[in-house]
Amino acid sequence: MLTTALPPTRPTRSSLPRLFDTVADTINLAGGLPDPKLFPSSDISDAMRSMLRLGGRTLLQYSTYRMPDALAAAITGAMEFRGAPVNAADLIPTAGSQNGLLTVALAFAGSGATVLCETPIYPGAAAAFRTAGLHTVAVESDCEGPTPESIRTVAADVRRTGGHPVLLYTNPTFHNPTGRSLSADRRGGIVEAAASAELTVIEDDPYALLSFPGVTIDNRTAPTLRSLDPQRVIHLGTFSKILAPGLRCGWIESPAALADELRTVAEITTLSPAPLAQATVGRYYAKHGWLDLVDAFRTVYARRAALMDAQLAERLDPGEWEWQSPRGGFYIWLRRRDGYPTASVVDHAAAQGVSTVGGSHFSLSDEHADGIRLSFSHVPDGSVVEAVTRFAAGVTAARADETERAAS
Repeated sequence: MLTTALPPTRPTRSSLPRLFDTVADTINLAGGLPDPKLFPSSDISDAMRSMLRLGGRTLLQYSTYRMPDALAAAITGAMEFRGAPVNAADLIPTAGSQNGLLTVALAFAGSGATVLCETPIYPGAAAAFRTAGLHTVAVESDCEGPTPESIRTVAADVRRTGGHPVLLYTNPTFHNPTGRSLSADRRGGIVEAAASAELTVIEDDPYALLSFPGVTIDNRTAPTLRSLDPQRVIHLGTFSKILAPGLRCGWIESPAALADELRTVAEITTLSPAPLAQATVGRYYAKHGWLDLVDAFRTVYARRAALMDAQLAERLDPGEWEWQSPRGGFYIWLRRRDGYPTASVVDHAAAQGVSTVGGSHFSLSDEHADGIRLSFSHVPDGSVVEAVTRFAAGVTAARADETERAAS
């Protein structure tokens, strides 16, 4: 049962890695940042000026919490591009996906409420759940993602020990941090397992439109989880990855039975939406659509990912490291084959002038400490070789430290 009240006990707050800091002489492979050179700055500026001329007094004022028609059209267009129809009545505006995550978490928080999480997990999701007072527990994953068998088993175990499993969290397409995407069969299995375990699914889907040109199974052929079970899946979307994150504009697509409750919680957390940003997104879409802009992002990121992938293959020992070549999204997920924690590598890489994120940040209880996430989306093409060179130097320095410690 949903509740708009905060949990009665003080929540556990999780800190987030500092992904967006700018450090002199450091190449940032840590933050999941879009390439600012791809932002349609001039078009956004034109759209914003136009909207201010048409209704500046209204757009600069507080506004009623509702879904504007122009923004609903922009969301519908993005989801049609994704291959998923949308009912505008089920849409709730948010200040990006993170606001959506916290809204859902607060709505479901209550005594013993537990969210089942795929791991590695997006750190912002774990932080939102814990801040809201939800318990978090991991489900097992394989190379495709969460397994239906584990979803059923973990939910039953939580109930047997007196807990209350209510949610399942997954990032099914170009997952953060691994980059993997669930197959159509696995998506169906997850939705069926959630239904049998009486779980509502949070489908966090910020990267789905960023499939690389030429991939054989991409976001256009893999269905959204929501399309498989509209009454059980809450879909979270954002314009941060396909337009500009500074606009802080996203949405919740809610099951009809939950829409009023989620809308109430969203209004409590934000009071008023950002009418100027929403109007700008709507105006941009009405004039330009999404196809050209999304294709530009996809083309640049595909080229950059291929370059980073090739450089890693050239400079890292495949006997020590493993990763999958990315097919979309923002990330490459490295794992140490020996299972040793990567904290020393992260530190030595930073000393060499390249920032990364260690796997502990993507864990619920340090279970992925042997991983490192690299983001290729923001680093310019001309800096990729230097970034990987510096990272490889950090790997070498960390290995020397480990050898020295082992010998002492």
